[in-house]
Amino acid sequence: MAGDTPNGDTRTFDRARLLEMMTAFKATYLIRAAVELRLFDALADGPADPDTVAAILGTSPRGTRILLRALAAADLLDMDGEEFALLPGVRELLVASSPSYAGGVVRVAASDLEWDTMRDLAQTVRRGGTLLDTGAQSPDFPYWVDFAEYQTLATRPGAAFVSDLLRPWAAGRAQLDVLDIGCGHGMFGFAVAELAESGLVCGVDGAAVLEVAARNAERSGLGGRCRFVAGDAFEVPLGGPYDVAVLGNVLFQFPFERAVELLRRVREALRPQGRVVLAGFTTGDTPPRDSYHAHMLELLMLAWTGAGELHSTGMYRKMLASSGFIDSEVHSQPGLPLRVVLARRP
Repeated sequence: MAGDTPNGDTRTFDRARLLEMMTAFKATYLIRAAVELRLFDALADGPADPDTVAAILGTSPRGTRILLRALAAADLLDMDGEEFALLPGVRELLVASSPSYAGGVVRVAASDLEWDTMRDLAQTVRRGGTLLDTGAQSPDFPYWVDFAEYQTLATRPGAAFVSDLLRPWAAGRAQLDVLDIGCGHGMFGFAVAELAESGLVCGVDGAAVLEVAARNAERSGLGGRCRFVAGDAFEVPLGGPYDVAVLGNVLFQFPFERAVELLRRVREALRPQGRVVLAGFTTGDTPPRDSYHAHMLELLMLAWTGAGELHSTGMYRKMLASSGFIDSEVHSQPGLPLRVVLARRP
């Protein structure tokens, strides 16, 4: 009941909230289908009736009509008689030609692998780890390709935040050599590299993921400054020395001891006074309700790894200290779900 929880918390749980949680997956399959069919593109030029939309998409008129009505019920479309139109914001985010298009994120936020895995969450909890034969720690884990290709809504803002944090330190440097561990799309490492006119960016990840990173490097104008190393960051030669090492959304795949092991390898690849950057979601820094997506990601680490779980920034600072880094500092930005921990090699 309201008022029965500590600290005067008045949150309640009722039938409406219960039903909302039990049926939330319906909104997911609705948006997935609409994005896959590129239905919003069919309405980009103005309102249309179901038969017109079906003709554009090459879909069944009946199926299209029912899908359009469901999208209107979900407040994605406006319905006026038999015509449907995009509601404000939908054009910017869900029409593929828009510079702000984010529809591809559904491949990450609602991946097929996640859907299949989470059906057995109760069994995963019983076991305390993944039921998969190959977990997320493998550089060839298939999810990481989609994660690199489609990124998330926090990727570019997060990369820009990291770049801004390092800008004062990098000022006046003509060259920056950057090591990007588990580079994925590569955007964090590229953002750091752009602080100097020259320098190498070395991205380490699975071979299929690196194909995406290489394309992104070319688009960013950094193709000539990049090399990529395919394989396990715990095993492959890292090269170096580097001025900066970036680990974005990496260490939550591992328990404390394993993360320290990786950070020690990274420290040895850095020049004296080199910087290390840990960027990603954390838990334990705010109340759980204020970090919902981080805790949902932690469920994925339970389901996709043998021992991974999200860490607090305090735990990251302990990892850095245990691996020989000093002067760690924590940074956050309002509206950005990622946190950044910086430290330096003595």
